[in-house]
Amino acid sequence: MNFLKSFRFLLSLFALALAPFFFSSSAKAHEVTPPIVDITVDEEQATIGLSLNAEIFLAYIDASAVTDTNDAEEADDYDNFRALDIATLEQHIRARQDELLNKITIRSAGQPLALSISAVETEDNPDLMLPRTTFLAISADLPAGNDPVIVQLSADFGSYIIRQNAEAIPEEDLYADFISAGRETQPIPRIAKLERSWGQVFVQYIVSGVEHIIPKGLDHIVFIMGLFFFSPKFRPLLMQVTVFTLAHSVTLAMATLKLVYIPASIVEPLIALSIAWIGVENIVRPKIGIGRLGVIFIFGLLHGLGFAFVLGEVGLSGSAFAVSLIAFNIGVELGQLMVLAPLLVMGYFLSHRKDYRKRLEIPVSAAISLVGIYWFLERVIGAF
Repeated sequence: MNFLKSFRFLLSLFALALAPFFFSSSAKAHEVTPPIVDITVDEEQATIGLSLNAEIFLAYIDASAVTDTNDAEEADDYDNFRALDIATLEQHIRARQDELLNKITIRSAGQPLALSISAVETEDNPDLMLPRTTFLAISADLPAGNDPVIVQLSADFGSYIIRQNAEAIPEEDLYADFISAGRETQPIPRIAKLERSWGQVFVQYIVSGVEHIIPKGLDHIVFIMGLFFFSPKFRPLLMQVTVFTLAHSVTLAMATLKLVYIPASIVEPLIALSIAWIGVENIVRPKIGIGRLGVIFIFGLLHGLGFAFVLGEVGLSGSAFAVSLIAFNIGVELGQLMVLAPLLVMGYFLSHRKDYRKRLEIPVSAAISLVGIYWFLERVIGAF
């Protein structure tokens, strides 16, 4: 494979990777966020508080197939529902509540339970470029006995978060999980903690970590690509990724342990700015050095805080806190390696080309910077 073919091949793959960023309104504005199910189970009743983007349901978007509503065929329908005032939106939800409840299953003793909605509340978010959350209070009477409860959302809701609530159980022992699309939760006992082995917790949080890179960590993926295009050679890439990994591991642990906290309204724009900056660095600082690694370390700290926001939604398994944290971080690194693997293969063909910097590094790095600047401005504007 000569250089021209390699160049065209790599540029085509890069264009495909960045297409969602250029042809959707943003990385965050219409992002598909996972529904959150807060469940309380007592001796006689199971009650769930379901927080979701109701417009996705109303527009018949399959949330398991897209990460941004703009990528769905029903994007216009979504935008129309998003433009509705709160009262009208809630009327649509009420009118289709039977259809909605058919997508939610609560089982006990092997039997699905009859569900009812007692409340529908939608947050007031006037910025049409941002998703809004609707809260549904749903309950079901339980059959006699002590059989646990299993929850399952329809696959077109996408992946979802389950969190157990119970006053009689210490908070650190409450069940929390990130459930893949269409899968069911673990059996949740009545007024008792869910016993899970460390192995089960370890696997669960590894999968969660991977999923928060691929396909959901779009800004993280672009940043990693920025590190690669600085130099396709293995040694500079290894140095950069090692520093980046150490940095985001530190702040992920600190933020999860509540030793440090910076609001998402600050962290998210700065993460976008880090993407823009790293593209500029690729152009103006052509050689690896302490300065370059220092910049990457600082940006790694920011990305770690971003991962902590995600992990904060899921929660950690209290009795296996350390295992959960380590496994999630391992999952993040595995996702990162999945991004890097094809880039390393391409780098093998390009690492010794004399015109690599002129033909590929500079123009692609400039494109990365433009994407980062766009996200930065959008996130800053969206915060006000």
